[in-house]
Amino acid sequence: MPGYVCPECGLAYDTINPPDAKVAIRSYPRRYRSALAGALDADEGLVRRRPVPATWSALEYTVHVADLFEEFGAGFERMYEEDKPTITDLWDPDERVVSERYNEQDPSLALERLAAAAEALAKVLDRVDADSWGRTATFPWGERDLLTMTRNAVHEGSHHLRDVERVLESARRR
Repeated sequence: MPGYVCPECGLAYDTINPPDAKVAIRSYPRRYRSALAGALDADEGLVRRRPVPATWSALEYTVHVADLFEEFGAGFERMYEEDKPTITDLWDPDERVVSERYNEQDPSLALERLAAAAEALAKVLDRVDADSWGRTATFPWGERDLLTMTRNAVHEGSHHLRDVERVLESARRR
């Protein structure tokens, strides 16, 4: 995905290098906690409020990112340790938000889980040497290298942080 720029949030993958990626991933727990803090202090219901039925709440986005970081950590570990693994045990996020009852979870525990997942993911990336960023895995959507998937992890954290801020703003107006 060289040259990929998210059409919604504008994040350009090529601008993300490995050291910056690790810093970004480690920053997300603090940034999500900060984004949710005002809502939690004012009314915990704000973090659970969906602006419209088809759009997730701030809490649902937060839990989703924790889930993603856990999955990325396991997948990246395989990409680093195994030669060209096939990673197919992925879940549908829209199904998971319902089956795992994201919106019923405790916001403090969700933030703790995000912190643990982000740190575990960053520790996997800390082990990757300069020659290993090109290691690949096959996913249902095709082959990707570790650098591209790391950039995707940064994108997911950043993009969904914007979603959290957007849905909280909408919830406050309602």
